[in-house]
Amino acid sequence: MSGIIAAAVAVLLQQAGPHPSTQALYEPPAIRPFEPPSDFGREVAEGDGAGEAQRRPLEAPVTVDSYVRSYEASPADAEVAYDQGVASAEIRADQAAGPLDGYWRVMDEDGAVLFDLVLSDAGARIEGGWRGPDGAGAAEAVDGSLRLEGLGTARLERAGETWRARLRADGRTRTVTLTRLR
Repeated sequence: MSGIIAAAVAVLLQQAGPHPSTQALYEPPAIRPFEPPSDFGREVAEGDGAGEAQRRPLEAPVTVDSYVRSYEASPADAEVAYDQGVASAEIRADQAAGPLDGYWRVMDEDGAVLFDLVLSDAGARIEGGWRGPDGAGAAEAVDGSLRLEGLGTARLERAGETWRARLRADGRTRTVTLTRLR
């Protein structure tokens, strides 16, 4: 049984051939993600010095009738600041992404799924990869066309929230739709 699983994993991981990545090496972003100062969480906010820092352990079951207002304690200043920093970093990352950045499903005119596509759109260069039932390979945008290694090319045009393309593969051309998965 483990031999069958190993063979299935090997088939799923198989690629059409080596593809040199053109992704740039990691460089710290110009706008850093949330990085708390060295005293983060240790400073005491005004008016909060007398309260309990930790909740007491439960000694008996707590019933719903025991609660007067809220089921949870209010978040501490450190928790609020951290959540705001993470949300801010996510917003900045989304603002830096191009319109094709993300996960896409490519379907034909009848709605049949042809393959899935993941693209990294950093503005200057768009690249990624595709995977379908018949194989997988790299993807790269060049002059408004998406070159799909081992499959063909797709000429892209925006259609509202989705993208349409004329996919040329296996000697034939057909219209496909790219729909964002997440």
